[in-house]
Amino acid sequence: MHLVLVSTYPPRRCGLATFAADLRTALRAAAPRWRVDVCAIDRDGSAYGPAVTRVLAQDHRDGYRPAARAVAASGADLVVIQHEFGIFGGPHGAYLLDFTDELTRLGVPYAVTLHTVLSAPPAGPAAVLAALLGGAALATVFTGSARTIATRSGVVDPGRVVVVPHGVPARLGRPVAPAELGPAVAAALAAVAGNRVLSTFGLLRPGKGLETVIAALPEVVSRHPDVRYLIAGATHPEVVRTSGESYRTGLVGLARELGVAEQVRFVDTFLSEPELAALLDRTLVHLTPYRSVEQTCSGVLTFALAAGCAVVSTSYRYAIDLVTPPDGPPRGALVPFDDPAAFATAVGDLLADPLRLAAARAAARQVGTELTWPAVGRRFATVFTDAVTASRAASRVRSAARMRTARLHDRVGELRVPNPLTAGGEPAWSDHPQPPAPTSPAP
Repeated sequence: MHLVLVSTYPPRRCGLATFAADLRTALRAAAPRWRVDVCAIDRDGSAYGPAVTRVLAQDHRDGYRPAARAVAASGADLVVIQHEFGIFGGPHGAYLLDFTDELTRLGVPYAVTLHTVLSAPPAGPAAVLAALLGGAALATVFTGSARTIATRSGVVDPGRVVVVPHGVPARLGRPVAPAELGPAVAAALAAVAGNRVLSTFGLLRPGKGLETVIAALPEVVSRHPDVRYLIAGATHPEVVRTSGESYRTGLVGLARELGVAEQVRFVDTFLSEPELAALLDRTLVHLTPYRSVEQTCSGVLTFALAAGCAVVSTSYRYAIDLVTPPDGPPRGALVPFDDPAAFATAVGDLLADPLRLAAARAAARQVGTELTWPAVGRRFATVFTDAVTASRAASRVRSAARMRTARLHDRVGELRVPNPLTAGGEPAWSDHPQPPAPTSPAP
């Protein structure tokens, strides 16, 4: 089978690009005979590797239909679109509909992975998403609650939504050689040696809510003086594009103002997989203070849990699903949004109770056995195979119906003879009642 992934892709730095690269690797491992290409959504004129067979400039509408035609001409059996708000050009990402309309016209099915599912999307985004999903063979989401939200909001039919969890690297929790670490990460880990480590990683942007944790840190440190907090990650490229490093600078200033500059260390780099594994291996409690309840996926949170970190998080939807699952022990604690006091209490209490902390870490580690990319890749491969099989079956049904219609028209044509009002000959059948034949006048 030949798949084409439509997504941002490395070297572009964003969570969607990382996911797409991991998904491609996992699919190729799960189905070695498949061809998995990438149509990369680009904004900066990046240079891509051989996996990327087509580059689509996200803000240039005139490129979307040609890109779809190129993908179809390559023989793709299924196009898999990674959807996130703000990735595709046009009002609410509407340029993507040109791409999918052209795929549909050419008979190429497509699937959509929803990375954000809004419970009450505004009218514009909702209309674009409904049109996108209306033509999709399949949509995938990461959790059961995301499926419930998507179907309840009406943007997709329940029968075409499948839950496939977010994958995690299999190497999390394994030893990392010092040579695999860059200077910034190696220095940061050396600086916190002998301390209990809290961490947050990922691209920095205001929605991450890191100011909440920094504001909570004086209280945490007063109870646990050996605590150190690592904030690891470069600033998101789109944030740099619009406001530079002002967010990071503000966080540094806040830590200094609150007297915890010695306890907070910023690691300004885009972490490699080994660096991420090493960071999480040193982390006791991972913190995700995100500010939006609507967040239905977080690779950061998934990775941290799989590495065996207890988690203290705000109560966004994905955290509710993973940190406090209804069918298992808690993997940490949830707190209200933008509440430094609640964060300080939750972190301090967890660190003060070794048995509870150990139980949360053990429960978190169990996630890693269920969500490794090899297992998730096999699940995606099955789902995509089913989608292609169903699409081909539907296409055969449509073709058979067209052939039956054509044969019927041919048969009707055989029976139809010229109407005497328009041509000569005796009618055996005609469309309309015929007038009586004229009579000749008497001699």
